[in-house]
Amino acid sequence: MQLNTKLNQTKMSLLVIAILVLSPAVVADESRFKIAIGGFYSNSDTGMDVTSPLTDKTFELDFETDLELVESEFLPFFEIAYWFNAQHGIYFDWQRLHRDATNTNITVPYEFDHPDPDIDETYSVQLGAEITTTFNVDIARIGYGYDFYKDDAWDLIFTAGLHVMWLELGFEGEIGACLDDNCGIIDIAPDTVVFTDVTAPLPDLGLLAHYQFADSWSITGHAQYFYIKIDNIKGELIDLSGGIEYNFEGKFAADLSYKYYKVTVDIEGDHTTTSIHYGFHGPMLTLSYEF
Repeated sequence: MQLNTKLNQTKMSLLVIAILVLSPAVVADESRFKIAIGGFYSNSDTGMDVTSPLTDKTFELDFETDLELVESEFLPFFEIAYWFNAQHGIYFDWQRLHRDATNTNITVPYEFDHPDPDIDETYSVQLGAEITTTFNVDIARIGYGYDFYKDDAWDLIFTAGLHVMWLELGFEGEIGACLDDNCGIIDIAPDTVVFTDVTAPLPDLGLLAHYQFADSWSITGHAQYFYIKIDNIKGELIDLSGGIEYNFEGKFAADLSYKYYKVTVDIEGDHTTTSIHYGFHGPMLTLSYEF
């Protein structure tokens, strides 16, 4: 599939860039590495625009309610950063959430088009069908940080980088398919998987804030937003968090925060647009070490 080829090329490009930028050739004064690991209890909100076969109107299919995907689950997080000096640094981080569920009696029938514009096919899920849904999300960021203001209390960092999000969306079970050249429903046997891989590269600009209000104690904040359209993919990103950090002897730190993240992706085909949104929010604990 052409979309799978693009996905693999994007993954390889991101890996090559990460290796290059995280392998500095010159170690400057005040250079330092930072490694952070953690996770948070994610409350997910996922949906996709589909069409009702009964009314021929578009509505939002809720993955947690209609398809019974788990709404709350643990989401791991990893970050590595390298600061060349007191002001300039680079970072790479990654987080994931993989879910699947089986609905033995679909109560909301729906139809949707294949998101690849080269595949002109519509899939149909009827009342009473048994469907297994897989929805896996991996999010990676790579970027540059500029520490433009720092005093005894405040530390403000501007960031610019790239989010890459891999969406793996699969439906397995009692599914029908309709081709434009043959408008009759073509039965697809159970256990056949209709699967799509979509990657949405989104540049981002952001601000990190760090305010030390007492010895070893600080308030932290993070905000990123961007909107872009690349070829047939249009996307919007909102990434916010705020919390409190405790620093152990200047090297090791623990940060407890609340995070909100939402991405909306529109994939334009020849005749239709497939819209998918994914978001989560919840408490997050991060442990970091600088050396």
